[in-house]
Amino acid sequence: MPSSYNEPKESTDAARLIYPTTEESAAALYNAQNITSALEALHQDGFVVLKSVVNVSHIHKINEYMRVEADDLLQRNAKPFNQGVNSNILQGPPVADSQYLFNDVFFNPFVIQIMNASSYLGANPIWNFMTGNNAIPRTYGLRQPVHKDITFFHPQCPFYVIANIPLCPFNRTTGSTEFWLGSHASTSGQDQQVTTTESTLANANLRVGEPMTFLRDDVREERRQIRPPLQPACEEGDIMLRDLRTWHAGMPNESDSYRIMLALGYQAQWYPNHTLRSKLPLSQGNFFMSHGGQPIEVRADLLPEGNDFGVLNDVFEFRPSVP
Repeated sequence: MPSSYNEPKESTDAARLIYPTTEESAAALYNAQNITSALEALHQDGFVVLKSVVNVSHIHKINEYMRVEADDLLQRNAKPFNQGVNSNILQGPPVADSQYLFNDVFFNPFVIQIMNASSYLGANPIWNFMTGNNAIPRTYGLRQPVHKDITFFHPQCPFYVIANIPLCPFNRTTGSTEFWLGSHASTSGQDQQVTTTESTLANANLRVGEPMTFLRDDVREERRQIRPPLQPACEEGDIMLRDLRTWHAGMPNESDSYRIMLALGYQAQWYPNHTLRSKLPLSQGNFFMSHGGQPIEVRADLLPEGNDFGVLNDVFEFRPSVP
């Protein structure tokens, strides 16, 4: 059912779901009521699920390609395991073949409408990040430490949002990500473990004396008593929006299939990171640089065919590029 102004506005223990009305789906645009509900969820929970906003046939097509690709990546040991646990790898979407490029995936109008709202990221947000996460089948008992995807002393206000697009049903069996709702609202770099000269972490740029991705044990357990984590259930066609500051952890995938989700990143215009750019094929530049006609700035390096865009997009840095 659509969200309502009459629903309670306080934080709850469940992820909040935004259902488009028939009219909103036809117009690819939320009304003020659903925009309000989505923004309340982001401000209070750091997380919201947009239901049924992507054509499921597009999801199935991308998933079919990425499942075959995942077999090859693992056979070649081509990707390091993420967050130091042998249960998941970074795996971005196919970007060099136009048959896998869909506006409702890469430039979803509902997502961009929320990102443009002045009370979250503000007008003309920047799309400059793209990867994905693949939870490998039958990884019983393997889970990531609770963490943030941040290795610096970050602002304590909204500055970056990740859109996660599940390519299959997300639930406890398939390894739905664990989210700590509301953790974004007061967290700081002081909550994280400190990087030392001995610290190492794949896909992370660590600096001694600054935060690692992992939360301190005492801070995590204190938060658990206030509001414990959850694993939201999602279906193909849904999109999860997560404030970058929100604590989370990859969970075991006990199913027999890959659990893949895409990750697209949106940055506020005021935030001074001027170097983070998606790496995209020049041959598909018209698709990406026209940004589906949506009010968003695309920051990307357009590179010749033959580059390994999956590997190139695994290298990213959210920290400010200027003091």
